[in-house]
Parts: sequence; structure tokens; C-alpha cells
Amino acid sequence: MAERPDIPGMKGKSKAGSKKKEPQQPMGLPDEAQDEVFEEDFSDVEVGGFALASEGKHHAKLIDFEKTESSKGNPQFVWQFRILAGDSEGIEVRFWTSLLPQARWKVVETLEALGIEAEGTISRFKRSDLIGSPCIIEVFHGEYDGRTNAKVDRVYPPTEETIKISKSDTPV
Repeated sequence: MAERPDIPGMKGKSKAGSKKKEPQQPMGLPDEAQDEVFEEDFSDVEVGGFALASEGKHHAKLIDFEKTESSKGNPQFVWQFRILAGDSEGIEVRFWTSLLPQARWKVVETLEALGIEAEGTISRFKRSDLIGSPCIIEVFHGEYDGRTNAKVDRVYPPTEETIKISKSDTPV
């Protein structure tokens, strides 16, 4: 067989009247003429950077809650709060409470602050009973893996001011 003139190294019959096709841009890639250019100033951003809530007490709202296991396999609750006012407004902070016998008091304290009766009872509640609950959280800074993190030390019941601020916040 003769080598095909339209495909180097290929043997076989050449197609009569075949034309060479122009190379096409791979599908899914934009035409350079239509490609939009974006420019953003990231000179003040560090990789892995995040907003750090200031230390102290803050008006907050519980925006997420789940029961999980710690890295050691122990049962725990994970609470996520959004700060509603002040210099840390909008910053979200997580709080972990162990369900091990020696630490359950912290869960009871937190549930009570969010309006769920828990002390000395068999407490039954749904996630929806908690989400959106206003409260006051006390934040401190701690080190983890060489980085400063905002941590919740304690959750307190809301004041009248906290309730007023939480009503003007966007729903969860």
C-alpha cells in the first residue's frame, strides 16, 4: 500500500479530493478574542488567612449544629455561631463540646444558654429548636498548629439587646 499523503506515516488509500483541515482549538477553551481579562489586587491576602474574631463577649446567633465524632472517635457536638455586632460582626466561630461523661456539663451549660432545658433532665430537642437562637459568646485566642484561632470559651443566655440585634440579622 502507498503512504497516505494527508497523514504522514500512514499507509492506505488517500481520499480523493480531501482537503487539509485547519487545526481547531480544543472544545471548551475560549477564543482569545472573546476571553475576558480579570484583575484583582490580592497583595494584602495571605494563603490560609481568615478573619479572626476579637477576644471578649459578643452578641451572636447559632447558625449550625451537628453531632459528630472527634478525631479520637469520641461523640461531640459542633456548634457554629455568627457574631452579630461590633468589630467582629459577620465572623463565624465554631465551638466543640464533648459528650464524654466528664465534659457533659459544658453541653448542658450551652443548651441552657440557648433556651433548651437540660440540667438534671433527659433533654430531647431537634436541630431546628437550636438554629437561629440568639446568645452571647465569649471568645478567646488560642494557638493551634502555630496559628492563632478564635475559640469560644462559654455561651451565655441572650440579653434584651442581643434579642433585638438578632431580629434585625438575616435569617439562617
